Amino acid sequence: MTVTDTACGRPGCAGTIVDGYCDTCGLAPAKRGVSASTVRLGQSAVVTPSGRVSGRVDVSRLTTRSRQSGSTGSSARRSRIGAGVVDISPAATVDPHSVVMADPSVPEGRRFCTRCDSPVGRGKNGQPGRTSGFCSQCGGRFDFAAKLVAGELVAGQYEVAGALAHGGLGWIYLVRDRNVSGRWCVLKGLLDTADPAAAEAAVAERRFLAEVSHPAIVEIFNFVNHNGQGYIVMEYVGGPSIKQLAKRRRDAGQGPMPVPEAAAYMMAVLPALGYLHDQGLVYCDFKPDNVIHAGDAVKLIDMGGVRRLDDADAAIFGTVGYQAPEVPRTGPTVASDLYTVGRSLAVLILDWPGWQGPDKERLPERAAHDILVEHDGLWRFLVRACAHDPNERFGDADEMAESLHGVLCQVAAASDGLARPRTSTRYSPPRPRLDGSGWRTLPSPLLPNHPRLANRVAGVADTDPDAAVRLVGPDDELSWADLAAVGRAHCERGDTRSADSVIGRLDPAGEEAQAEGVSAVLDNVRAYLHGVSALAAGDPARASSLLADAYASAPGESACALAYAASLVQVADPERLPEAADLYEQVAMTDPSWGQAVAGLADALNALGRPEDAARVLTAVPAGHPLRTEALTRACRAMEAGTWDPVVGAAAGEQVRAADDDTRGAADAELAAALYGAALAALARGEQVGDVAGQPGNARVLAGRAEDALLDLAAATANPSRRHELLDAAARTRPWSVW
Repeated sequence: MTVTDTACGRPGCAGTIVDGYCDTCGLAPAKRGVSASTVRLGQSAVVTPSGRVSGRVDVSRLTTRSRQSGSTGSSARRSRIGAGVVDISPAATVDPHSVVMADPSVPEGRRFCTRCDSPVGRGKNGQPGRTSGFCSQCGGRFDFAAKLVAGELVAGQYEVAGALAHGGLGWIYLVRDRNVSGRWCVLKGLLDTADPAAAEAAVAERRFLAEVSHPAIVEIFNFVNHNGQGYIVMEYVGGPSIKQLAKRRRDAGQGPMPVPEAAAYMMAVLPALGYLHDQGLVYCDFKPDNVIHAGDAVKLIDMGGVRRLDDADAAIFGTVGYQAPEVPRTGPTVASDLYTVGRSLAVLILDWPGWQGPDKERLPERAAHDILVEHDGLWRFLVRACAHDPNERFGDADEMAESLHGVLCQVAAASDGLARPRTSTRYSPPRPRLDGSGWRTLPSPLLPNHPRLANRVAGVADTDPDAAVRLVGPDDELSWADLAAVGRAHCERGDTRSADSVIGRLDPAGEEAQAEGVSAVLDNVRAYLHGVSALAAGDPARASSLLADAYASAPGESACALAYAASLVQVADPERLPEAADLYEQVAMTDPSWGQAVAGLADALNALGRPEDAARVLTAVPAGHPLRTEALTRACRAMEAGTWDPVVGAAAGEQVRAADDDTRGAADAELAAALYGAALAALARGEQVGDVAGQPGNARVLAGRAEDALLDLAAATANPSRRHELLDAAARTRPWSVW
C-alpha cells in the first residue's frame, strides 16, 4: 500500500546543546562510499559551482562576525535537539482534548485500496463516496469508518476521548488509562480488518514494539482486543509532528523550513533509526509525519511499517516521494531507511512541487534552488543520501549523522555569522601553519581501533615520520590507524610511491572492515590519503580527482573540503579558483581557527583580483590564535602594496598595542614594522590613515615607530645578513632630524 502526503516547514534560532546523541546511536553493516563521478553525473554545478562563488565570497561575514561560537547565551531551558549547533525551542504543552478530531473521517482524496492501491470510496454525480465497500478493481474490502466513539470503554480499562488521526495502517485514538491514574495513551487499530497484510502489520508492530526500548521511539504499553478488533496501546506523545510544524510555516507564508532547523530534527531522529538497525530492524516508512516534537526532544512514532531485515515475506509499507526506488524489488534495507531521511530533509527545506511527481526518485535541479547553490556541503549531502544506487549512500545512521552534523555547522555558521567549531571524530585539526594550499598543513585521519591489532606508530608519525617508517617492516600486518600514519609518514619523507603502496592496504571490502562497519570510513580515508600523496608528488590533477571523491563521500568534514580546495589551487586553472574560494570560505566560516582555510581564501581572492578583500579576510583568524600575528602581518604587507584598509589597520593596531614591550618577540616586532610601513606607504600615496596603534597618523611619528620596530626585529634575528638588511631598512625609515 502507498499513502500520498505533502510536507512543509517551521522557524528556528541559533545555539543549543544535545544530551546523549552519540551514546544512543546504533551501528549497522556499512556500505561503500559515493564516488565523485556519481556527484558529477548530470550535476555539473557540483564540481564547479561558479554560480555560487564567482565574485560572491563575502568577506564581511568573516571579518565583522562575533568571535563567540553559535550560542544564544540564554539562561532559559534549552532543547536537546540541535547537537549544540542550533537551538530549537521546546514544544509547548498541548491539552490532549484539543487535538481530538471533531469529525473523524478519511477525506475522499486519501481513500485507496489496501490491496491494489486503486482509488476507492470516491463520490459521483454530487453524491459523497461510501466509507465502506469493495474495490472495483480487485474486489478487496475497504472500511474507512472510525470504530470507536468518545466515552466508549475498551477492554474495561481505556476510556476513549476521540480519534486523533488516520493513516496507512489505521485509526489512532486518544484514551485515558483508568488503571494508571488516568494516564493519556494512544490506541491504534486496523484500517481494514479484512486485509491480511494490514493484519500482519498490526501483529508485527506489537511484536517489534515490545522489543524496542529507546528514548526517541514511542513506547508500547499493552495490546488489547475489543469487539473483535485488536488495538495496540502506546505512549501518548503530546506535540506537533514535523509535518504539522512545516505546514504552519507555509500556511503563514514563511516558506520552507530553515535548513539548520530541519537538519537538527533529522539529526535528532537518526539515533533512533540507528538503534532499530542495530536490532536487525528497518523502519521502512520514515517521513516528517512520523516525527513528533515533544517538549525538548523528538519521538519516532507509527511503528506499523517496522520489519526485520531478514523477513523477505513481510508486507512493505512506504510513501511516494520518500520511498527508495529499489524497495519494490529488493525490500527495505538500512540504505533505503537512510534514503528516506535524505528525502525528508530535502522536502522540508525546498519549494519543490515535483517531489511526489516527476522528481519522486531524483533530486531537483540544483540551480533551481538558491539554498542548494549557496551551500555546497548541503547539496553533496543530499546527493549521497539520495543516491539512486544503495551502495553509494551512507553506510549507517552513525556515518550519516556525523556528516549531517558537519553540514549543519556549515549552514548555521553561514546563516547567522556565528562560528560553529566542531571536533571531528574522523580527522584531526590542521597543522598550525598559515599555508592554505600546501599538503603538509592538511589534517590527518583518525581511524577507529582495529579489532585485532594494536596501534604501534600512529601516535608518533606526525612528529617523527622517520621513526614511524623505521619501526615497521614492509610486510608487517598493521592496524588501520598505523597504515594511515605510515602512509602519511612516507609522504613527509618524499617517498610517495611507498606511501601509495601502504595506503592501498586500507581495504574497505575486507571482512574485518565489513564486520566492524568501517568500510565507508576506510574508503573515504583511502581516497583522502591518496590525494595527499598526489599533492606531495606534484600531481595536482590526480590529487583533485581523488580529493573530490573524499569530499563527496564526507561533505560535512572540513578536512576533506580544505584538502580539495588546496588541490584546486595547485591545479592553477583560473576557472577552478572560484570553487576553491567557496570551499575555503565554507571551512573558515565554520571555524576561523582553521587558519589554513583563512589563508587559502586570501590567496584565492588575490588570484581572483580582489587584494583588498584578501587582506581583510586575514583578520578573521581569531584573537589569541597562534597564527593571528602572522596573518595580520601578511594583511599589512598587502596594504603596503595596495590600499589602506581601516578594518585591517584597526585589527593590526590592536594586536600591536596588546604586545607587552618587555616580552615582545620577533613576530610582534615584525607585525609592528609591517603595520607602520603600510601606514607610511598609504600616506605617501595621499591616503588618510587616522590613528595607527594609538599613534597619530602623521609621517614623522609613524616613521619613528617603524624604525623602533625594525630595530627590535633586527635584535631578535640570528641571521647576520638578515639582521643587516633590517638595520639598513631602519636607517632608511628613520625620520629626518634638524640639529
